[in-house]
Amino acid sequence: MISEWLKRFLGRKPKSIPTITLQPAKLLVTAGALDGLTAALVGSQRQRQEGIAYLLGRTDGAVTLAVAVFAPEAQTTAGSFHVPTRAMVPCMQAAARFELQVVAQVHTHPGQAYHSDGDVDGAKIRYPGYASLVLPDYGRHLPSLAGSAAYFWQKSNGWMVLSDDDIIIIPGNGPWTSSSSMIY
Repeated sequence: MISEWLKRFLGRKPKSIPTITLQPAKLLVTAGALDGLTAALVGSQRQRQEGIAYLLGRTDGAVTLAVAVFAPEAQTTAGSFHVPTRAMVPCMQAAARFELQVVAQVHTHPGQAYHSDGDVDGAKIRYPGYASLVLPDYGRHLPSLAGSAAYFWQKSNGWMVLSDDDIIIIPGNGPWTSSSSMIY
């Protein structure tokens, strides 16, 4: 009797499992924003300390476009950074003024680029389409992103790794410029 039950059970066709199609993640960055990153991180490079900046732009959760850079006040060391909550207020105001979002965090490491445990814990902004870029060698290769590590937040998967093909550099400065000393 048990052998008959096993034959029937094992002979069943598996139930179909619904497939989930994830949208491919893309990060588009204007060349002007990369130039802004270079300017925003030059001070921390000179001091041989980690640097931090935020990219402003728009996202639909699958494709993120970065057009400007905001350099917040931050406490930095050779191996860490901290952005106080009060320092994020001007960043959010700058984004809102131009109907943009804070779409990415960019920070540097002294050596190789990767998401450390501290980076994962410290990335307080997380929503679908938000990106995190880690630049090696204190960002000295900018405006090139060679050797960088890029991540994209998706609700179902958390931080996922972006490949070099998932990052597209758009020539030019983007749709606007600003004379503000904090937005590049």
